[in-house]
Amino acid sequence: MYQVIKSFICASAVTEFALVAIDSAGKVAVASTPTANTIIGVAQRAASTGEPVDVVVFGETRVIAGGSLTLTSDTVLSVTTAGAVQAAASTHYPVGNTLPNINQLTASANDQIVILFNRGLAPLA
Repeated sequence: MYQVIKSFICASAVTEFALVAIDSAGKVAVASTPTANTIIGVAQRAASTGEPVDVVVFGETRVIAGGSLTLTSDTVLSVTTAGAVQAAASTHYPVGNTLPNINQLTASANDQIVILFNRGLAPLA
């Protein structure tokens, strides 16, 4: 699995495999706004306020599905509630692409899935 990992300090509690956004102080918190361009990566473990956390800023990583996904057709993803992922809409900043395999072609809410995290620089539209 190829990953670029950077460490950040948590501005608030972060959950494992949640997408995180960076704030003006350079700290990270769980992301939840798909139309914001502040998502920096995916936390690789849970961490509390003030603790360091490793964040995948590019590459393969696990994330949490925010709802039902068909990994072969819902291929472009964006953030949703609690740092989970959803199928991206036209106004969303993409955060990555699904990496389906023969053992996991669909996902339900709270399932772990593997994606290629590749932060989008502009909304899909």
